[in-house]
Amino acid sequence: MRRAVQGFLRRALAIRSYPPVLRLSSQACCLNSSDNEEPIRSSAYVDYRSQCLLPSITLAVRTSNWDAARNISFRESVTLYGLSQSIGLFALLVQLFLPRRIREIRCLIQSIVDYCGNAGQELFELAPMLVSKLGGSMTLLQVYAAVIRIFVELSMFEDALLTYIEAKKVGVELRLGNFLLKCLAQGNQIMYARSLFADMKSSGPSPNVYSYSVLMSMYTHGERLCLEEAFELLREMEMNGVRPNAATYGTYLYGLCRSRQVTSAWDFLQDLCQRGCPCNTYCFNAVIHGFCSEGQVHKAVEVFNGMKKCGLLPDAHSYSILVDGFCKQGELLKGYDMLDEMARNGISPNHVSYSSILHGLCKTGNVKLALGIFKRLKDQGFKHDQIMYSILFNGCCQHLDLDIINGLWEDMIHHDFVPDVYDYTNLIYALCRHRYLIEALEAFELMLENGVTPNIVTCTILADSFSKEGLIGEAFLFLNKVHQSLGIAPNLFTYKVIIKGLCEINKSDNVWEFFADMIKRGYVPDAVLYSIIIDGFVKALELQEAFRLYHKMLDEGIKPTIFTYTSLLNGLCHDDGLPGFRKLMRDMIGEELILDKILCTSIIACYCRRSNMKAAMEMYRKMESSGLSPDAFVYTCLISGFSKVRAMDGALLMMEEMEKRNIKPTVVTYTALIVGYLKTEDEKQAIKTCINMHQAGIVPDGKLSCILGLGNGRDDSDYYSQKAKDIT
Repeated sequence: MRRAVQGFLRRALAIRSYPPVLRLSSQACCLNSSDNEEPIRSSAYVDYRSQCLLPSITLAVRTSNWDAARNISFRESVTLYGLSQSIGLFALLVQLFLPRRIREIRCLIQSIVDYCGNAGQELFELAPMLVSKLGGSMTLLQVYAAVIRIFVELSMFEDALLTYIEAKKVGVELRLGNFLLKCLAQGNQIMYARSLFADMKSSGPSPNVYSYSVLMSMYTHGERLCLEEAFELLREMEMNGVRPNAATYGTYLYGLCRSRQVTSAWDFLQDLCQRGCPCNTYCFNAVIHGFCSEGQVHKAVEVFNGMKKCGLLPDAHSYSILVDGFCKQGELLKGYDMLDEMARNGISPNHVSYSSILHGLCKTGNVKLALGIFKRLKDQGFKHDQIMYSILFNGCCQHLDLDIINGLWEDMIHHDFVPDVYDYTNLIYALCRHRYLIEALEAFELMLENGVTPNIVTCTILADSFSKEGLIGEAFLFLNKVHQSLGIAPNLFTYKVIIKGLCEINKSDNVWEFFADMIKRGYVPDAVLYSIIIDGFVKALELQEAFRLYHKMLDEGIKPTIFTYTSLLNGLCHDDGLPGFRKLMRDMIGEELILDKILCTSIIACYCRRSNMKAAMEMYRKMESSGLSPDAFVYTCLISGFSKVRAMDGALLMMEEMEKRNIKPTVVTYTALIVGYLKTEDEKQAIKTCINMHQAGIVPDGKLSCILGLGNGRDDSDYYSQKAKDIT
């Protein structure tokens, strides 16, 4: 392998030993270049250019003026004065800016590189010539180092490598090899980096721990993870007597976590600690972050505590990761406790920590609490950044009234934060949510005036608001306008949002207009969109339309979802369509869909409504065997179904199951049981159930009060006391 790598570099160098054809641009140095091919110049033109170039040369030499020197092109100088004199001129210019003005020196050398075009024989002949004219001011190795940097900045990595191989003839330092190795790794040039590393190991200078760490970073941070190579690198270090440092181990741990091998990373880190290998907070933070990313915050806390046991103090980043992890899990109190612990340990929470808390509170609807924390921090002198403002503004727009939203918007502007497309979109959403369509359009115009380009979400919100206000024509006009003027075309997401909105406000008649427009624009409806429309028709009691769309869905080869079947089953259940219900159940079984809780609940409710308690109990048992836990609604349906067919033993059994599972019966549950007992003329059990309900603190609703004869000035407590005496 090593011989192959060296052979590759040598062959590449040999291929480059020809007169250059390609020419680089010298834009980095602001040097003017002529075209790739040198045109034949007339003597008059040469005299003219010589007169133009001479003043710049004179001014640069006399005053060390960089503005004059930067206009001197090596290629043009060669054309006018020949190669030897041009090298002497550029050596003089380089000496003018030595030793401090490194950038200017590099630009002058780049002009020579530009003339040569690439890392070939011509460049490697001119470099020693330049050094000989400098009289010891710069070494050949320093010139080659500058050339390598130039090639790297131009992303000409192969040329940089070939220059390094040439520089080895005069003896390179490890620092230069590490610099090039790092540049190749950062440029994702895996093959070249491996070639250079192999060359360093075989012919020197030998790689040190920094060299290995650079390669480790490339294997773990690159586009493609190379964990096997990373592990082999660690073994190789130990074999070669190069002791990995904390940075090397931390980088490897990061790679393991990135590949979702977090448990392996934690085991590896614990082994390092036991063996006394170097570790730092970065090593632990990588694993803490890995567990939090997997949603295993309890394991992240274990790593956090392990860090303390190893004698390492958690830093702000350690705490911030955990705060964010707790908040994403909805455990906001634990996240806030971490902030308190930070403060007790003298670590100031940063923007990331507070942003996580604010985001968690807003996500769970506790926006007022988030706003209070935000204001308290501001009063304490904490300077909020734009991310914190945007998080809180998003929460306010989702949940709070317009006065608070406008106040926060003005506060954000006052602190010189420029609203971005997401802030404007949130504002427009809030205005539309409160049905201020005209003000939302004004915000849209303000957005455009301030040079902020809206996205498809912004336009979808406005089009949805138009349609909900019954302005269907205006919605189409708006979508066409933004498509023509801004190039924002409505997509499938746009139509889903608008159609769902129309279905929610029972405007299913307008659905077909948007559906037709969507087809006309070339979008193919998917199962989700069909299910949304079907559910809308079911809720509008247009069951025939819902089934027409269902059959169209099947004809087009689109597989219905659980949501589709749930909607249709609910519709048939309320419409008493038994033949259709059975056929739909057969279709669903044929699709071999995985049952979910909502679908099971709907099926049980339908069977109970039809008094088919055998089928209802079969689905109940199937629900349990699938690991789905029935809730109070399911048990209420079953109790109601058994009461309806006067099978009170079954109803009582379901009530006892509820108690075993600590599921609290509702007033509807008790009503169903009491009505069943009254139907079977078991007044004693009915009264007993009433007393149990009263003791559970549940107040009868209007229906049950009417059945029991409550109200009309009677004291309910006296009623239950009297009934209890009657039983005894």
